[in-house]
Amino acid sequence: MSAITSFLAIFRGRRLATFGLIWLLIVVVAAVAAPLLAPFDPLDFDPMVRLSEPGWPYIFGTDHFGRDSLSRALFGARMAVLIGLGSVLVALSTGGLIGMLSAYSTRLGHVLMRLVDVLMAFPALLLALVLMALLERSVLNTIIVIGVVYATTTARILFGLTLKLKNEVFVDAATCSGAGHASILFRHILPNLISPLLVQASFIFAFSQLQAAALDFLGLGLPPEVPSWGNMLSEERIYITRAPWLLIFPGALIILSVFSMNLIGDAMRDSLDPRFKDDIAGV
Repeated sequence: MSAITSFLAIFRGRRLATFGLIWLLIVVVAAVAAPLLAPFDPLDFDPMVRLSEPGWPYIFGTDHFGRDSLSRALFGARMAVLIGLGSVLVALSTGGLIGMLSAYSTRLGHVLMRLVDVLMAFPALLLALVLMALLERSVLNTIIVIGVVYATTTARILFGLTLKLKNEVFVDAATCSGAGHASILFRHILPNLISPLLVQASFIFAFSQLQAAALDFLGLGLPPEVPSWGNMLSEERIYITRAPWLLIFPGALIILSVFSMNLIGDAMRDSLDPRFKDDIAGV
């Protein structure tokens, strides 16, 4: 309970960050309870009600197949949360390990970080498109690709932080006490990286939503039969003048989700980094 209280204290007095947290909770609840909240099956179609305007019983209207847009948006929240969490896990585990090992071992770092630099030379979307072109469209491959894209920035960040930490007194004390390399990395250095990792995780979660939507829109993300916000935009873009609500609702969900996670990340960064405490005093 104390951990939850400490986490909530980050948002005290920060209205925008609190809004971001509330919106994130709404998306998570919608993702978990989508089968209970969805008024219709997201895959069922009825040509008789195709392109219906928002109203009752189709609150978000229907698409060109007659599928309920609200139901598809609720199930799309599942994909948003799943891809976000999966991308964070892949990026932090692979990028974090590469960054820590590169900083701890100079020789290994010369090789690994040069590979990271090469990957970072490509724009994130271009790198994701290249990797997805080599794989088939699936939820798992989308998670892996987005995670790999943001593993590069994670590796670069943890590389710099680990370089500073490995010269601290507590690392010298652990070395003198006979601690092995794995013990120094994972028992002494890694715990001191938890705070920046949490902040980085929030930003990865946010930007993974944009990457997933972009891949879906370009036809290289999730399979078309999977309800997702990006697929909704991709399928309905040709009806932008006839039925603009089909793009407004999923587009607004993506924007709000990315914006809310950025607000949460900013609040966590300001709270966990002492350099920002004076800047946010009284805000």
